[in-house]
Order: sequence, then structure tokens, then C-alpha cells
Amino acid sequence: MNLKHITRIALLIGLALAFGCGEDEEAKPQAGARGRPGGPSGRKIAAIPVKGDTVSRADMSAYVETYARLEAERKVSVLARTTGLVEALTGEEGDKVRQGQALVRLNKEELSLRLKQVQAAFEEAKANYQRIEVLHDQRMVSQTEYESTRLRFANAALGLEEAELNLTYTDLTAPISGVITQRLVEIGDLVRGNQEVFVISDLDPLLVRIFVPERRMYQLHPGQKATIAVEALPEQNFTGQIRMISPEIDPESGTVKVTLEVDANGLLKPGMFATVRIITERRPNTLVVPKKALILQTDEDDVFIIEEGKARRVAIELGFIEGGQVEIISGLKEGDIVVTIGHEGLKDGAAVRLAGTPLATSEEGGSSGGEGGWQGGASGNASGGAGQQSGDQAASGPNSAKSDSSATGQAARPDSTRQTKHSQGGGR
Repeated sequence: MNLKHITRIALLIGLALAFGCGEDEEAKPQAGARGRPGGPSGRKIAAIPVKGDTVSRADMSAYVETYARLEAERKVSVLARTTGLVEALTGEEGDKVRQGQALVRLNKEELSLRLKQVQAAFEEAKANYQRIEVLHDQRMVSQTEYESTRLRFANAALGLEEAELNLTYTDLTAPISGVITQRLVEIGDLVRGNQEVFVISDLDPLLVRIFVPERRMYQLHPGQKATIAVEALPEQNFTGQIRMISPEIDPESGTVKVTLEVDANGLLKPGMFATVRIITERRPNTLVVPKKALILQTDEDDVFIIEEGKARRVAIELGFIEGGQVEIISGLKEGDIVVTIGHEGLKDGAAVRLAGTPLATSEEGGSSGGEGGWQGGASGNASGGAGQQSGDQAASGPNSAKSDSSATGQAARPDSTRQTKHSQGGGR
């Protein structure tokens, strides 16, 4: 290779290096303008709209809640005690009756005739016995004949007593005070002895029998108050109290029977389906948040709180759950704002704003969404992950990885896991 050729190659290499360095110097400020926060071409990202609620204080309680049907304390059948035709009825279903009040009158003609026949037979047996007794004293009749005559006289006396008693059975009365719940005969029906004609129930108080897991039985005691609700009267609650706790545990179900009496107030009826709630512990003025603030994507108890326009994921310890509220043992303080709607797929550190507040924005690297509503915010949050990935992984560290796992791999976890964990009897 001659010197001229070598010189030409060196010149070409020098020109190439000079051109490359000049291009890098131009590219650097442009890249910095786009990627550095505050650069002239930095893209503004709208904050994700969410709804929130303030951590407040309320009275919370733990309770045993179960379901059963109401039943009458006493239910008595009125039975006919003799045979006869129904002549009159003085009670109808739904009527209140007093103990001893007449309900049914049977026809007495046949029984009166029967009484006359029995009376005649009795008089004949009596006279015959008196005659044989005199002869027996004079040893003019055998002992066997005397005993036979005396037996016939005794039977006649019993027959007379029965006939007289049957005549009094034509008027049937109420054995207890209560309400007629069934009338089983009509006027003109022929009833026989031991036939059921009425059913009377004592409706106040009513009883309800529930079955409680043995692990909860020592939280209950006789006299403990209960709240009773029925579907037919959804706006009204009734008061009950424990009357008796069975001393035995059912070996098959592992439950114990608890009997409560309920003040019916003239409104409750036997057979109604009732919800029974017995308060076992109260915690006044404790920290609470709405139940819908809980993040249900993992087995952990977490919520998002809003601090300086950012969503921050916080681990909490739960206490009692009652209605739509949950008790907070630790992790939050009064006045914190928790996200209640819009936390699905939300990432730790994402820019957020409360719905109804002025639109806020953040630089590129936050989540996209904004005025697109809940769907737009959620989709922006998800799609923004692509543009956000490098910044999040660098800035958020372990929390970011945890948030990603919750929003993807754990998103399909059913809510029943948390329900089973926290919904047993109003608390843990």
C-alpha cells in the first residue's frame, strides 16, 4: 500500500469522526428537552379522577347474626270430648280469646235422650240391688248372685255419671288465652271424641330458636338483648332476649341451640322468617372507613390514601365489620382521605384528584387519563403503564413491583376470599 492511499483513508476517517461528534452535540440538548422534567417539550399528564372519603369515628360492634322462623310459645289444640253435631261456633280464626271462653256448642238432644235412658237403667239396677241385698242378708240368695247384682248396679251408676258428664261436654271452651289460629269444623259437622276442632296459640311473646357455633356460645348469656327484623316489616326492628341456652352441643353440626323470646307488639306472626342479631361486643368512637375503600385484589388489607395529589398504598389492620363500614385498628389516622372509587388498577404514587375538584396535571411519567371519566382514568392508568414503566421502576422501587403484581396477577382473585376472612359475625 503506498503513502498516497494511506493518507486518503486517514482523511476519510477524520471526516467521519468530525461529522458524528457534531451530530451528538445536536442530539443531546434535544433529548434533554424531551426527557428532562421542565423541558420545552415536556408532556403534561392529567391526574386520575377518583372518589374518596375521610377517615372518621363511629361506634362499632361485633355480633352473632343468623336466621330462623318465629313460633308461638304455646300452641294448644281444642278437642271434642264427646260425639255430637256442631250447633254453634262462637270463635273465628284471628279472634283473641280468654281462657274458659266458649267456642263450640254441640247439639244436646241426642245426649239428653241418652241421659234419660241411662237414668232409667240406673233406677232399675238400684232397685234390683236393694232387693237382692235384703235377700242376701237373709241368706236366701247365693253370694254369686249378690255379687253379680251389685256389679250391675255399680256399672249403671258409672253410666249415669258418664252421661251427665257428656252433656256438659257439649260446650267447648278455650284451654288458654291466645289467638285462634285454626278453625277445623263448620256448623252441622258431626264431631267425635278427641277430634281437633280449634287451634289456639299464645302469640306474645313469640319464640325463635337459633343455632350458634360452639366457639361463639360463651359470648352469649340468658337475658342478653337481641334485635329481630322480618322481611314483611323492613323499616321496623323488634326486641328480643335470650331465654335459654341449651346445655348440649349438637355433635353433628357443632352448634348449640339458643332460645329467645320476642316482643311481638301485635305485629309479628308465627312462621315469619326473621333475622336475629345479638351484639357480643361494642367499641365506641373508633376509627372507621367505608368498606368499599378496601383493595380486594390481594389477601392483604390495604387502602389508597391521597397525599399531596398522589395515591399512596397503605397497609392497615382491620377490626369489626358492620354494615358498610370497617374498623381501623392501625395504619390510618382520623382525617386521612381514602380512595373509595377508582382504586382498581391504581398504582402507588400515581397522580390523582378527587372528582369535582379542579383538573390537576403532572409531568410525563405519571398515569394518563383525566377527563375521560372513570373508564378513561382506569384505561389511562393501565395504558399509561407502558409510558410509565421505566420511570416507575426506577423511582418507586419495591412498592411499584408490589402494585404491579396486585393489578395484574392478583386481579382475578375472587372477593369471596376477603368476605370469608372478615365477615364472620361482624368482625374478627
